[in-house]
Amino acid sequence: MSSFSTCVKGIAFAAAFGLMCSTAYAQSLSVNAEQAMAAIAAMQKYAKKDGSNPSYAVLDRDGKVVLLLAGDGAAPHNLGLAERKAYTANMFKMKTIEWRDKSAPGQPEASERSTPGVIPLGGGVPIMAGGEVIGAVGASGTRGGQTGDTDCAQAGADAAAALVKRLQASN
Repeated sequence: MSSFSTCVKGIAFAAAFGLMCSTAYAQSLSVNAEQAMAAIAAMQKYAKKDGSNPSYAVLDRDGKVVLLLAGDGAAPHNLGLAERKAYTANMFKMKTIEWRDKSAPGQPEASERSTPGVIPLGGGVPIMAGGEVIGAVGASGTRGGQTGDTDCAQAGADAAAALVKRLQASN
Protein backbone atom coordinates (compact mmCIF):
# COMPACT_ATOMS: atom_id res chain seq x y z
CA MET A 1 0.00 0.00 0.00
CA SER A 2 1.41 3.39 -0.95
CA SER A 3 2.00 6.05 1.65
CA PHE A 4 -0.46 8.28 -0.23
CA SER A 5 -3.33 5.77 0.08
CA THR A 6 -2.43 5.16 3.74
CA CYS A 7 -2.59 8.91 4.35
CA VAL A 8 -5.96 9.20 2.55
CA LYS A 9 -7.38 6.31 4.58
CA GLY A 10 -6.09 7.92 7.77
CA ILE A 11 -7.73 11.23 6.90
CA ALA A 12 -11.00 9.48 6.02
CA PHE A 13 -10.91 7.61 9.33
CA ALA A 14 -10.22 10.82 11.26
CA ALA A 15 -13.09 12.61 9.51
CA ALA A 16 -15.50 9.74 10.19
CA PHE A 17 -14.38 9.56 13.80
CA GLY A 18 -14.84 13.33 14.19
CA LEU A 19 -18.35 13.09 12.73
CA MET A 20 -19.24 10.28 15.15
CA CYS A 21 -17.92 12.30 18.08
CA SER A 22 -19.88 15.41 17.11
CA THR A 23 -23.04 13.31 16.74
CA ALA A 24 -22.46 11.75 20.16
CA TYR A 25 -21.88 15.22 21.62
CA ALA A 26 -25.15 16.47 20.16
CA GLN A 27 -26.95 13.51 21.71
CA SER A 28 -25.45 14.12 25.15
CA LEU A 29 -26.49 17.72 25.77
CA SER A 30 -25.47 19.08 29.14
CA VAL A 31 -25.95 22.38 30.96
CA ASN A 32 -23.25 24.94 30.17
CA ALA A 33 -22.15 28.11 31.97
CA GLU A 34 -24.48 30.41 30.02
CA GLN A 35 -27.50 28.26 30.87
CA ALA A 36 -26.37 27.99 34.49
CA MET A 37 -26.17 31.79 34.73
CA ALA A 38 -29.70 32.06 33.26
CA ALA A 39 -30.90 29.61 35.92
CA ILE A 40 -29.22 31.57 38.72
CA ALA A 41 -30.67 34.86 37.44
CA ALA A 42 -34.19 33.39 37.43
CA MET A 43 -33.73 31.99 40.93
CA GLN A 44 -32.45 35.35 42.17
CA LYS A 45 -35.52 37.03 40.66
CA TYR A 46 -37.74 34.55 42.52
CA ALA A 47 -35.83 35.14 45.77
CA LYS A 48 -36.11 38.91 45.44
CA LYS A 49 -39.91 38.59 45.29
CA ASP A 50 -39.71 36.16 48.23
CA GLY A 51 -37.56 38.59 50.23
CA SER A 52 -34.85 35.99 50.79
CA ASN A 53 -31.20 35.43 49.88
CA PRO A 54 -30.85 31.69 49.32
CA SER A 55 -27.85 29.85 47.97
CA TYR A 56 -27.91 28.15 44.57
CA ALA A 57 -26.25 25.31 42.70
CA VAL A 58 -26.34 24.25 39.05
CA LEU A 59 -24.92 20.86 38.06
CA ASP A 60 -24.40 19.32 34.63
CA ARG A 61 -25.82 15.98 33.47
CA ASP A 62 -22.89 14.15 35.07
CA GLY A 63 -23.50 15.76 38.47
CA LYS A 64 -20.50 18.10 38.23
CA VAL A 65 -20.77 21.66 39.49
CA VAL A 66 -21.26 24.28 36.78
CA LEU A 67 -22.06 27.20 39.08
CA LEU A 68 -22.47 27.78 42.82
CA LEU A 69 -23.62 31.04 44.40
CA ALA A 70 -23.97 31.73 48.11
CA GLY A 71 -26.73 34.18 48.95
CA ASP A 72 -25.81 37.42 50.73
CA GLY A 73 -26.06 36.65 54.42
CA ALA A 74 -27.21 33.07 53.75
CA ALA A 75 -26.63 30.51 56.46
CA PRO A 76 -23.29 28.72 56.01
CA HIS A 77 -24.90 25.32 55.38
CA ASN A 78 -27.20 26.54 52.58
CA LEU A 79 -24.62 26.32 49.80
CA GLY A 80 -23.85 22.68 50.58
CA LEU A 81 -27.56 21.88 50.82
CA ALA A 82 -28.27 23.55 47.46
CA GLU A 83 -25.54 21.44 45.85
CA ARG A 84 -26.84 18.21 47.42
CA LYS A 85 -30.41 19.02 46.36
CA ALA A 86 -29.28 19.58 42.77
CA TYR A 87 -27.26 16.35 42.91
CA THR A 88 -30.26 14.41 44.21
CA ALA A 89 -32.57 15.81 41.50
CA ASN A 90 -29.98 14.91 38.86
CA MET A 91 -29.38 11.42 40.28
CA PHE A 92 -33.04 10.41 40.54
CA LYS A 93 -34.32 12.48 37.57
CA MET A 94 -37.12 14.11 39.56
CA LYS A 95 -37.85 16.98 41.92
CA THR A 96 -36.31 16.27 45.30
CA ILE A 97 -39.55 17.08 47.09
CA GLU A 98 -41.17 14.20 45.16
CA TRP A 99 -38.19 11.90 45.74
CA ARG A 100 -38.29 12.78 49.46
CA ASP A 101 -41.81 11.34 49.69
CA LYS A 102 -41.13 8.41 47.35
CA SER A 103 -38.10 7.33 49.41
CA ALA A 104 -39.62 7.89 52.87
CA PRO A 105 -39.10 5.16 55.47
CA GLY A 106 -41.40 2.23 54.75
CA GLN A 107 -41.50 2.96 51.00
CA PRO A 108 -39.95 0.49 48.50
CA GLU A 109 -37.34 3.11 47.51
CA ALA A 110 -36.34 3.93 51.10
CA SER A 111 -32.90 2.36 50.64
CA GLU A 112 -32.08 5.03 48.02
CA ARG A 113 -31.59 7.46 50.89
CA SER A 114 -28.30 5.75 51.71
CA THR A 115 -26.84 6.84 48.36
CA PRO A 116 -23.82 9.06 49.12
CA GLY A 117 -24.40 12.77 48.53
CA VAL A 118 -28.20 12.73 48.32
CA ILE A 119 -30.58 14.54 50.64
CA PRO A 120 -34.34 14.04 51.11
CA LEU A 121 -35.29 17.72 51.11
CA GLY A 122 -37.27 19.79 48.63
CA GLY A 123 -35.38 22.37 46.60
CA GLY A 124 -33.79 20.36 43.77
CA VAL A 125 -35.23 20.26 40.24
CA PRO A 126 -33.87 18.55 37.11
CA ILE A 127 -33.32 20.64 33.98
CA MET A 128 -35.11 18.98 31.07
CA ALA A 129 -34.42 19.35 27.35
CA GLY A 130 -36.05 17.19 24.73
CA GLY A 131 -37.37 14.80 27.35
CA GLU A 132 -33.99 14.14 28.95
CA VAL A 133 -32.29 15.44 32.08
CA ILE A 134 -29.35 17.67 31.12
CA GLY A 135 -28.51 18.87 34.62
CA ALA A 136 -30.19 20.10 37.77
CA VAL A 137 -30.56 23.13 40.01
CA GLY A 138 -30.79 23.41 43.75
CA ALA A 139 -31.90 26.22 46.06
CA SER A 140 -31.67 26.46 49.82
CA GLY A 141 -32.78 29.25 52.14
CA THR A 142 -35.98 30.77 50.76
CA ARG A 143 -38.65 31.97 53.16
CA GLY A 144 -40.99 29.22 51.97
CA GLY A 145 -38.97 26.30 53.32
CA GLN A 146 -38.76 23.19 51.14
CA THR A 147 -41.77 24.23 49.04
CA GLY A 148 -40.29 27.70 48.47
CA ASP A 149 -36.89 26.21 47.67
CA THR A 150 -38.58 23.91 45.12
CA ASP A 151 -40.49 26.79 43.51
CA CYS A 152 -37.27 28.82 43.34
CA ALA A 153 -35.35 25.92 41.78
CA GLN A 154 -38.19 25.34 39.31
CA ALA A 155 -37.81 28.93 38.11
CA GLY A 156 -34.13 28.26 37.50
CA ALA A 157 -34.70 24.94 35.74
CA ASP A 158 -37.34 26.53 33.50
CA ALA A 159 -35.01 29.41 32.55
CA ALA A 160 -32.13 27.08 31.67
CA ALA A 161 -34.42 24.79 29.65
CA ALA A 162 -35.91 27.77 27.79
CA LEU A 163 -32.44 28.97 26.82
CA VAL A 164 -31.51 25.50 25.56
CA LYS A 165 -34.70 25.40 23.50
CA ARG A 166 -34.00 28.85 21.98
CA LEU A 167 -30.44 27.84 21.10
CA GLN A 168 -31.62 24.59 19.51
CA ALA A 169 -34.27 26.43 17.47
CA SER A 170 -31.67 28.89 16.12
CA ASN A 171 -29.39 26.06 14.89
